[in-house]
Amino acid sequence: MRELRLALIPDDENGQLLKRMIEDGDDLEKPRPIDFFHVFAEETDAQDFAAAAAAQPDLVVEGPDFDDDDGIWEVSATRVMAPQHKAITELEGALARLAEQYRGYPDGWGCDPATDTH
Repeated sequence: MRELRLALIPDDENGQLLKRMIEDGDDLEKPRPIDFFHVFAEETDAQDFAAAAAAQPDLVVEGPDFDDDDGIWEVSATRVMAPQHKAITELEGALARLAEQYRGYPDGWGCDPATDTH
C-alpha cells in the first residue's frame, strides 16, 4: 500500500517532500497546520500581503517579522489541512500569485508530522 501511495504522488518538488514524509512514517491523511512562507524586501509590502492573505478562507497569518540576518520581511500563512499534493500545490500557487502583487515571493512550506491532537 505504501508503494502505491508513493507512486501516485507527482515527481516534483512538492511530491519529493511528501514522499519523504511518507518514508519517514507520516500519515498524509491526517490534517495538521501547514505553513506557507513568503518574503518581502519592504515592510509595507509584507504588511499589505499579510492583510490580503488574512482575508482568505481558513488562513492564519503571522508577521511580518524582520529577519536581521537576511534583511528581509517574512510572513507565514497557515492552513490546517491534510498534506495532499494537489491541495498544497494549489494553495502554494495562489499565495505566490498574491505575494507577487506585493513584490514578494514564496519561500517554501512546511509542517510537523501528524499527531493525534489535530
